Amino acid sequence: MVILVINWQDWQNKYAGGAEVYFYEIFSRLLKRGHSVILLCSRGEGQRRYEVIDGFEIFRIGRRFNFNFYVPFALRAILRKKPVDVIIDDLNKIPFYSPLFTRKKNLAMVMHLFRRTIFKETNIFFAGYVFITERIIPLLYHNSNFIAISESSAEDLKKMGVRKKIYIVYSGIPEIKDNSIIQRKKNLIAYVGRIKRYKSIDHLLKAIATIREEMPVELVVAGDGDARDELVEFSRKLNIKVDFCGMVSEQKKYEIYKSARVVVQPSIKEGWGLTVIEAQSCGTPVVCANSPGLRETLIDGKTGFLYEYGNIAQLAERIKILISDDSLWHKFSDGAKEWAKNFSWEHSAGLMEKILLEETGKIESG
Repeated sequence: MVILVINWQDWQNKYAGGAEVYFYEIFSRLLKRGHSVILLCSRGEGQRRYEVIDGFEIFRIGRRFNFNFYVPFALRAILRKKPVDVIIDDLNKIPFYSPLFTRKKNLAMVMHLFRRTIFKETNIFFAGYVFITERIIPLLYHNSNFIAISESSAEDLKKMGVRKKIYIVYSGIPEIKDNSIIQRKKNLIAYVGRIKRYKSIDHLLKAIATIREEMPVELVVAGDGDARDELVEFSRKLNIKVDFCGMVSEQKKYEIYKSARVVVQPSIKEGWGLTVIEAQSCGTPVVCANSPGLRETLIDGKTGFLYEYGNIAQLAERIKILISDDSLWHKFSDGAKEWAKNFSWEHSAGLMEKILLEETGKIESG
């Protein structure tokens, strides 16, 4: 099977995030199962227009801000030369609307939909553009089935008017073979992920300021993004010291998970909380906003806590409980490790393969 995926960027692009991790982890496994995968994406600084990496054949065109306008022309050129069986549109921010340009079998893959959340992230003009392009997805993908990363994303699609079949393929987590012993720091709180406005990291900073009135705690924020500078300034105004350590390697990320007492995810909306599952796989309880996507990634009261999005006092209280109560923390830690075992990239890749084979008629559904 020859699979063509259209995505905003590849996993080596400096703007790569969860969508690119999801793409690489699943489709690299499909390569190992004998399938061919072509990636059409934008070209980042210093990247080549064409190359083969880890078995992926990559075509890069345009830049991040105009890539979607180049897609129709590049798509037709690739289809003239390659015997593609199925096209996957990764609908992340702005859709590519490939069904308008080819009758080739198409599936739409959805990490998450911004919907009105986009107005929290950017200016009203660009936000309005993204909002409108998402709204017309049901109209322009009316003959396409969908792949969603979570139940929350699937529900968003249904509410928006999608009536076609929606498959759900969750993220997995990598197998951790590092046996090094990392010292757990009882007062260390961590956030891991991109630093964007809609992630609401400012809520975590406010909670930390509240907690420090009662007990000494440390906060590390691992990741980067365009909201970093304003958060650094905000932490100064709150008079709290925060370790903004920037982008970190996979090894360093897992060292942070293993050393933290609690990981916090305060976002208003996610397609799926990959870092939440990763943290739990390390035995680290997580406190999450009760937001779409995130609420599916832990068991409230058993592997971590959910709190009402935006409720700073409740967020602070949940964190304090896990810092203060050693017995409860150990119970949650054990539960988190068991819960995380339910998610693997191998299982997700197998499910994706089955879906694509069924959709292309190479195996019967059932």
